[in-house]
Amino acid sequence: MNIRRGGSVWDLMQVKRAVGTTLSNSASGGNSTLLRDGARNLVGHADLLNGNRAVAGLVAVSAVAGSVLTVATMKTASHLKTKVRPAQDAEGETAAATSATPVEEPEALQGPRLRAV
Repeated sequence: MNIRRGGSVWDLMQVKRAVGTTLSNSASGGNSTLLRDGARNLVGHADLLNGNRAVAGLVAVSAVAGSVLTVATMKTASHLKTKVRPAQDAEGETAAATSATPVEEPEALQGPRLRAV
């Protein structure tokens, strides 16, 4: 994958370098492929590898992890719903239906009162 922008081509790359080395600073503010040791002595070049495979791997792992998390959340939610439902008495009525306080509909839901003529 490369992007052309402002007279430059941008590539996604992975950098392979020896342990104990760092990339040199470039004059443009980025890094160059020159490797330096802890005393800032030049010790070689870094290898640049195509980064597309790494990105594809991250996308695949993220998709699988997201799917697993979604399924686990849905199963947990369904188990919680069954435990939160109101308890039923011996006659099959819920505790909310047998309470002494009447439940009134909101004004917006009340329809016209009909009477026999």
